Amino acid sequence: MEQKQRRLVVVLSLLFVLFAVLTAAIGARRHFEERRPMLEATQQANQLSTQIANFYLTPTIQPSPTPSLNPTNQPAFHTAKLRIPTPTKTPSPTPNPHAEELEQALALVDFEFNAWQSINPHVQAWIQNDSIKVNHPVLASPDNEYYLTRDVDLSAKAMGSIFFDFRNNTDFSDRNTIIYGHNFDNGLMFSNLVWYKDQHFFENHPYYYLYTPDQVYRVDIAAGIVVSETDITYLDIEFQSDLEFRSLLQKIKTNSVINSEIELTPSDKLVTLYTCTNDWQGQRFVVIGKITPLGSFSEK
Repeated sequence: MEQKQRRLVVVLSLLFVLFAVLTAAIGARRHFEERRPMLEATQQANQLSTQIANFYLTPTIQPSPTPSLNPTNQPAFHTAKLRIPTPTKTPSPTPNPHAEELEQALALVDFEFNAWQSINPHVQAWIQNDSIKVNHPVLASPDNEYYLTRDVDLSAKAMGSIFFDFRNNTDFSDRNTIIYGHNFDNGLMFSNLVWYKDQHFFENHPYYYLYTPDQVYRVDIAAGIVVSETDITYLDIEFQSDLEFRSLLQKIKTNSVINSEIELTPSDKLVTLYTCTNDWQGQRFVVIGKITPLGSFSEK
């Protein structure tokens, strides 16, 4: 009887040790999976920094100097009677009413499109909003799946990239330009976009900036709206009439969870940021604003 009890104790002890080992292994695996997006992001940032640095180290081909004419091959010129040109009045350039804000917006970023496009020509814009820790390229996508799991250098990444709806032009000329980004609750990509559910946060951070190779834009936030994963109300980009567009504007105003003083009109162009809420209902959150051109990005 005692021998059976000892065997039982040994078996139970082994089972306990095995259970402890399995629990530790599962815990370690879970911890790694939770940290993986951050580790990938750090590794990716280092790789991109190296690629950008290499871009500036690559020598450019200088054009050959144009040979000057020597006295033996100079063409003969006939002497002509000089005419005094009539002075023409050059119109004064129209001052940019957004010049001061343009300068401030340009000071917020430190990148060059040609450097990033040497890594991936799909880089067509840049989004900057320090309040939600967003300072990323925006990529043109062949469809709305491609960049969900690909980084800017096309490597496989769970966090994916921030990208345009494939139906949109990338110069913000559409009536509604849609930009997607993941929310993994880790502060990366559009994870913090859901902060705009809070009225106080919105009031302290009511706008953000967008950049293209040609222009700088301010986006004034007009609404934050929670939708179901199947709701495509705010994902239209083409409208048959102003009346149809007005209908969308009314829905935006009615369904917003924040109160904004921004009034949207049919002459406005919208930018819609779209991400997950990560709640059990699988909802989505959209932040909609109207775009204002501030001036040329080339002035940087």
